[in-house]
Amino acid sequence: VHIVSVGSKTAMPIFAGGFAAIEAEFVFRLGQSVEPSEREWSDEELAGLVAGLHIGAEIASSPMAEINNLGPTVVASDFGNNAGLLLGPEIPNWQSLRPADLPSKVLIDGDVVGDASAAAVPGGPIAALRFTVTLSADRGLALPAGTLISTGASTGIHDVEAGSQSRVEFGDYGWFDVTFEPMSGGQ
Repeated sequence: VHIVSVGSKTAMPIFAGGFAAIEAEFVFRLGQSVEPSEREWSDEELAGLVAGLHIGAEIASSPMAEINNLGPTVVASDFGNNAGLLLGPEIPNWQSLRPADLPSKVLIDGDVVGDASAAAVPGGPIAALRFTVTLSADRGLALPAGTLISTGASTGIHDVEAGSQSRVEFGDYGWFDVTFEPMSGGQ
């Protein structure tokens, strides 16, 4: 996890010659532990578990350039291509906002490659939280306080390569820049 601030520039390592992408994400930070249970959670109860909703981005990278063309089992075997999470500032009063009120935009090398909102994630961020809490419970796993839960690529999955520069914008909630560098010791 890399903490970013509004207007910051962060360098992220990726596998040169492999697959790499950036995804605008809204990220929940749990405020309390969630023990496994078979209960059904209301939206309000789920929101009560949350200490904050943050702007952020997931960085995906794999040494296998064609990984996404080989199906979900291959992606899962490579830890979902996850190569890092950028955690930005908290969105104030997020509980009073609709998913459509949470804009997100990704630019790569100055070109807009994705422009959407949290409404692009099926069911919005709270549905992603419900999925994570339920799946963890089904597997008998507790989620400790402080757990970060990324809620899905709101603008899509945007390919990058070493040398690419990206800006991730969230309207009035902030923006940050990311540069992509070849991973040390990586191909």
